[in-house]
Amino acid sequence: MEEAKQQVIEWLEHPNELGCRPHKIECTNEFTDEDGIHCMIFKYKKTVLSPWLLAIAGDSGVFSEMQKYNEKTEVKDAKALLAFLKQYWKNKANEAEEREKRAGEASHFQAFVLMKQTEWKKDWFEKEFSREWGIQMEDAEEKGSGQEDSDQEGSVQKDVGQEDFAQEGAEQDVGFYVVDQMHLVLGFMGFPIPDGEAEYHAQFNYLWKDAVDVTGTHKAHLLVTIMGEGTPVEKGLLYAKALTTLCRSEDVLGVYANGVVYEPKFFVAMSEIIENGDLPVFDWVWIGVGRDEEGVSVYTNGLTCFGKEELEIVNSKQPPSELRDFMMNIVGYLIEEDVIFRDGETVGYTNEQRLKLVKSEGVNVEGESLKILI
Repeated sequence: MEEAKQQVIEWLEHPNELGCRPHKIECTNEFTDEDGIHCMIFKYKKTVLSPWLLAIAGDSGVFSEMQKYNEKTEVKDAKALLAFLKQYWKNKANEAEEREKRAGEASHFQAFVLMKQTEWKKDWFEKEFSREWGIQMEDAEEKGSGQEDSDQEGSVQKDVGQEDFAQEGAEQDVGFYVVDQMHLVLGFMGFPIPDGEAEYHAQFNYLWKDAVDVTGTHKAHLLVTIMGEGTPVEKGLLYAKALTTLCRSEDVLGVYANGVVYEPKFFVAMSEIIENGDLPVFDWVWIGVGRDEEGVSVYTNGLTCFGKEELEIVNSKQPPSELRDFMMNIVGYLIEEDVIFRDGETVGYTNEQRLKLVKSEGVNVEGESLKILI
């Protein structure tokens, strides 16, 4: 019993859990479940005035959801914790395989760069991209085959076959590059995005008051797509680097991606952390905010590029800024730690916060999403 008690104390002391040694802890009961797993039940207090909370320790490990201890239902509540813990270890065992599968099913990184003029200075992009990121552009037509040399570190080969992207009757130019087996495709279209689509989505950028007016002046667009081999993060970095270089051009008005139009200077600012080895998460994922008579809703757009479900908080009464900050922290953790969230699990920004995740049809996003119940 003392050994199990010490295991619970050490678990609770971890910064991601209670964050301190419990003021008081007692073993109250024990049981063996239908799978033969022995489990001991503990109640503990964080401080002298805190309520008693429930924890378990046994063959499957230590766990607590910081729920209140109830003597009458302690065994039932402990069995529920044990079931969750057993499922957690099953998920961990399958996580590597699932992560690989999800990455293979991830959406392509894709964006539309909105242009002032009906021409694209492709040579400028190639020179500036090489200068900014230290990657030397090489013309595959001069080398014979871009694919054969694509494994050279720090080099990019411009591939042939650009005629495959031609559009009859339209001003068009395509750059097709290979970067460490990833394909960077830039297709210039000498006309605006049809049907006012970009202007419509520009209204959702609450960080850029002139988004709609500026977007409405674009005369052409450049389609930027990342395909081929590589992890989602590797593809995302190439995507962010290419778009950052483009956004430094005076000819670029905005970037239409993730259901919104980004301001160029915002995109560049979010990419500056790449030089420090950090990830430009908010070039990859947009945090949308909406409000109606039911409350405030916050949602993500872009997590599918990492093989993850989009997240939503629907009809909350909390301030929009607090919800957005909360979602930003969750998204950063999700991508940087490559975490997989699942239906029925809990998530929290603080040690004591346990918010349930529920998977259902998206409210503000296409397809299904994971709702964070606040």
